[in-house]
Amino acid sequence: MNVRLFNTMSRKIEDFKPLSAGKVGFYGCGPTVYHYAHIGNLRSFIQNDILKRMLIENGYEVTHVMNITDVGHLTSDEDTGEDKMEKGAARDNKSVWEIAKFYTDQFLHDFDDLNLIRPNFMPKATDYIQEQIDIIKKLEALGYTYKIEDDGIYYDTSKFPEYGKLTGGSLAGNRAGARVEFNSLKRNPTDFALWKFSPKNEKRQMEWDSPWGIGFPGWHTECCAMSMKLLGNHFDIHTGGEDLSRVHHNNEIAQSEPIVGSPWVKYWLHTGFLVDRSGEKMSKSKGEFLGMDALRKRGYDPMAYKYLVLLSHFQAQLAFSWEGLESAANGYKNIVKKIAAMLEQAEKGSVDKSVYDVWHDKILSAVSDNMKTAEALVIIQEMLKDSDINAATKISLFEFIDRLLGLQFIDRAKKLKSVNDEVAPKDIQELADQRTKAKEDKNWQLADQLRDKIDAAGWQIVDTKDGVKLLKKA
Repeated sequence: MNVRLFNTMSRKIEDFKPLSAGKVGFYGCGPTVYHYAHIGNLRSFIQNDILKRMLIENGYEVTHVMNITDVGHLTSDEDTGEDKMEKGAARDNKSVWEIAKFYTDQFLHDFDDLNLIRPNFMPKATDYIQEQIDIIKKLEALGYTYKIEDDGIYYDTSKFPEYGKLTGGSLAGNRAGARVEFNSLKRNPTDFALWKFSPKNEKRQMEWDSPWGIGFPGWHTECCAMSMKLLGNHFDIHTGGEDLSRVHHNNEIAQSEPIVGSPWVKYWLHTGFLVDRSGEKMSKSKGEFLGMDALRKRGYDPMAYKYLVLLSHFQAQLAFSWEGLESAANGYKNIVKKIAAMLEQAEKGSVDKSVYDVWHDKILSAVSDNMKTAEALVIIQEMLKDSDINAATKISLFEFIDRLLGLQFIDRAKKLKSVNDEVAPKDIQELADQRTKAKEDKNWQLADQLRDKIDAAGWQIVDTKDGVKLLKKA
């Protein structure tokens, strides 16, 4: 398929042409592991997974790098406030190293629950301190840095005329916002820290020696160091949430291109915010964010949330509500039920290759065209309803769909069929027979009481035109 992607740098959809034929170098900004990931964070990782799956289905060999930020991410983009890791450690009354491991493990638990393919490399910022120091030394030799006493080494954005080009901005357009107090010691509002000095008379839990003094790297340097180390000086795709495009990614470009040349990255992709009903971005800093645990506790399959995400385009903001999630969950379950009903029949039939190819290409084409997953899901529903397609072909198509979208339709359908095929024990069957007799006697109160007993025992009673059916609850 011809792959087309919206490139934030050019602000248009472009045909995808990798630097090396058949191979893709892909870097996606990872989590800062000071707290649980909220579902807005996870939306970005879902979209990264779809991008990777789509490229793989189109025959590309993908090398995917996702960093783990465990140091240097301050609470403000303007290099003010606490290090998020130190703040998280104080909140949890644990060491920085302990919370880094704990929240990395929790993030990967959510990552796996959402059936996301793990990256080829997941480097931690603390394992690449020397590489970050090396980048700062190169920038220093090129004349891009200056020192603020008792603060750190800063990047002088006035030395990089193209600063802000990713988002079409200028130095004036990227001024520090009114929400924070501007550091008056900076030469320019957009200058950012490369190396922060540890406070005097205070020992941080994470700090290192450097040519400029004891301290820690700024957040924006780690992605440059790790991506170039693992993918080379130039690579194909860099992704992240839309909040990273204006500051973090412009800062990465400003550091990297003076060293390796322009363009550093060929395609930039950014995922839109997950917002609440008021249109406000979901944020961990508000203390009100939703994590996957909140969805699990309400009984939602992680695939239901993933299905909800794929019902919208990755660049658009997605408004979250429990009603919307419930609707997506029901839509997902309905597809699973239809697949479960076809499994046995599919085993007896054979795949119609010509029909398979037509629908395969329709679905892959939609996702390959700037990741139009919502359009692909509409095509999938059309395929499912088409009575001219036999069960074996439909099941084979869903095996492809699960590779492409990672929605685990077949897995969930097999589990549902296994549950549905389970024979009810004798005492449950006796309760069902008593309920049937009560209904014949029009004793509705007793019939309802017996249904409640069956339900409490973990079974569902279904009245069909062929009689009563007992299903084990999933």
